[in-house]
Amino acid sequence: MRFIPCLLLPAVSQARPPPNQKKGSRTPIVIIPAATTSLITMLNAKDLLQDLKFVTSEEKKKQGIQRDNEVLLQRRKDQIQPGGATLSVTVPYRVIDQPLKLAPQDWDRVVAVFVQGPAWQFKGWPWLLPDGSPVDIFAKIRAFHLKYDEQKMDPNVQKWDVTVLELSHHKRHLDRPMFLKFWETLDRYMVKHKSHLRF
Repeated sequence: MRFIPCLLLPAVSQARPPPNQKKGSRTPIVIIPAATTSLITMLNAKDLLQDLKFVTSEEKKKQGIQRDNEVLLQRRKDQIQPGGATLSVTVPYRVIDQPLKLAPQDWDRVVAVFVQGPAWQFKGWPWLLPDGSPVDIFAKIRAFHLKYDEQKMDPNVQKWDVTVLELSHHKRHLDRPMFLKFWETLDRYMVKHKSHLRF
């Protein structure tokens, strides 16, 4: 019987996680209201946030679009390289409207929420105050409210720390700058608070 000498592997290889161990995702999550009365829904989220143009949920239904449980956006943005050159990159964002299905570790990746108005939207969320107030949520997640420009402002939205995005009913050329404002506001927030995520 012959013994084959065992070779010692360098210690570095032991630092690598086993191949079957899943590394935590760095894809940011955006939560939108589940209410069908919301201007942003699972039907039109991609049009609004990826293509930067407003299409109503009703129009999407007429086109036969089915509601998905989640939408993966591919956001196009320009990144300035070390030499000063600009490179166009695509960054994924996950959009959901059922936040209570998130695993506890996923909440760290939630970067934005579209607020409908009523506080019950936040029932069951982490960071909710005992009186049901979501103000602590807005200290951890950037909040946005989408409304038509002539629509009356929701009283809750007025008192909360929420960025209001106003849509015109007819001037579709104003959609792009307004949705770019959403991304600029979110980028500034993420640089400060969520720099460990991919954006």
